[in-house]
Amino acid sequence: MINLFLRWWLHSGRYTWSRLRRRLLERKYLKVTLPSVHSIEDIEACLKQVTWTMDGPFHLFDSISYPQTTWAKKKDDCDGFATLAAELMTQLDRQFNPLLITVMLRPVRLSHTVCAFNNAEGGISFFDNDSLRGNCATYHEVVEQISRGSKHLVCWDARKHDTLKMTEFHRGLLVL
Repeated sequence: MINLFLRWWLHSGRYTWSRLRRRLLERKYLKVTLPSVHSIEDIEACLKQVTWTMDGPFHLFDSISYPQTTWAKKKDDCDGFATLAAELMTQLDRQFNPLLITVMLRPVRLSHTVCAFNNAEGGISFFDNDSLRGNCATYHEVVEQISRGSKHLVCWDARKHDTLKMTEFHRGLLVL
């Protein structure tokens, strides 16, 4: 029963809630100017200025903030790091094609979101909060790395950072 709820939450509930929360509580941050970046190292330096903080009690459930909100507050959880990294990657070069990849694990506190992107070597790298990691061949390999080999993978998805539109959704245990 819990797995069904978590699948529904990752498939649609979380993003509906995030869009609503953004519209109601974060519109004022859309005017915040994001830093200008000229390299991946610049993005990593910007992310190091943000402090990881768990979503507060008024978030009800985990939500995905605008990148401008994360930058203005200089704190957020993994979702904030991922959206900020994705927006900065897009500003740097759209060909990076950044996506948010979220793994839903049990226990839920181990679930995680990263910003994955096409790297110059033809593979996939990702920002894990403020650290650049990986040279993976597929999103499945990214999921394996961020799920830390957990045997309790409920589901995972890949989404556009700006629209939260789903590009992939996978249920059950990871099979490579």
